[in-house]
Amino acid sequence: MKCDLCKLESRTTVYEDNEALIILDCDSCQVPMVVWKEHTMDVPEPDEQVMEAFLIETSNRFYEGKSYFIDKNQREILDHMHWHARLKDKLW
Repeated sequence: MKCDLCKLESRTTVYEDNEALIILDCDSCQVPMVVWKEHTMDVPEPDEQVMEAFLIETSNRFYEGKSYFIDKNQREILDHMHWHARLKDKLW
């Protein structure tokens, strides 16, 4: 059985999908998030930089000039690296 993050692909908007990562809308907070496809929290620094660059590129289009930040706090799923792009003025 696939994990909740892996199952999202069929239920939400996908912005980027490649061998290493996928960027899609989070189904609970409706903001772009990047998910490292490998089930790990140990992503090498160069790959983390790639994740962030892809998420920033997508988020710039999504938010259309609004201020946002990359939230790297793993709240619920602690075994699969993923980050959200969230509006700065909204409480999370």
